[in-house]
Amino acid sequence: MPITFDQTEVEYSKIDFSVLTEVLKQAGNIRKVPKGTLFTAKPDIITVILEGGATIMDREEDGLAMGHTFKLQPVGLIERYHKNVILYYHANSQMSVVELTYEDFDKVMLTSFSNALFFSRIMSFLAASLIHIYYERNSDSGYSTIRHMLHRYLYKSEDNTIHGEGIAMFILKRTRLSRSYVFQILSGLKTGGYITAQNGKLISINKAIPPKF
Repeated sequence: MPITFDQTEVEYSKIDFSVLTEVLKQAGNIRKVPKGTLFTAKPDIITVILEGGATIMDREEDGLAMGHTFKLQPVGLIERYHKNVILYYHANSQMSVVELTYEDFDKVMLTSFSNALFFSRIMSFLAASLIHIYYERNSDSGYSTIRHMLHRYLYKSEDNTIHGEGIAMFILKRTRLSRSYVFQILSGLKTGGYITAQNGKLISINKAIPPKF
C-alpha cells in the first residue's frame, strides 16, 4: 500500500527540531509576515519559516497554487540555484520567519553533522511532498485528481492551513480542471452521500469515494 501524503506529514511533525530552530534564530533576523502578504525570495537571503504558512504559486496574479509551505522550509533555496525560477508566496496566516544570508545559512546547516542531518530530513520531506503533489495532480483522470484532493483538503482543514478556502476553489486553484466539471463532480458526490459540504466548505467524507464517477 503506497504511503499517503498525510502519513508523510505526520512523520515529519514528530521530528524535534527545537535545537536547530534555536541555532537558526541566533544566526539570523526574526521578523513577522502579516497575513495576506504576497512575497518572493529576497536576493542572497534564505527565509526559514518558523510559524504560520503560505501558499506557493507560479505567478503573481491568478497563479496555479503549487502547494503549501511547511515548518522550517527554506524559502529561497530553489531560487538560489535556479535563477530563472520565480515563485510567489501568499501568507495564509501571520508568519514568523528567520532570514539568513547564504553564508550564514550554510554555516548553520552544513558545518555541523547533527544540523546536516536535520537539513536532510527537511529536504527529503520537501521532495516527498512534491512527489505526492505530482501524482495527485497527474492522475489518470480529472475525477481521480478530485478524489485525492478531497482528502488533502480535509486534512489541511483539520490542520488549520486552509483558512476559510472553499473546496471548489481549493481544487480550481491547484489544477487546470474546468469550473463546471469540478462543480459537477462535487455535486454528484454530495447527492450520493459521499461527502458533506456546507457553505462551500468540505465538512466530512462519509464513506469511501468510488474510483469511477
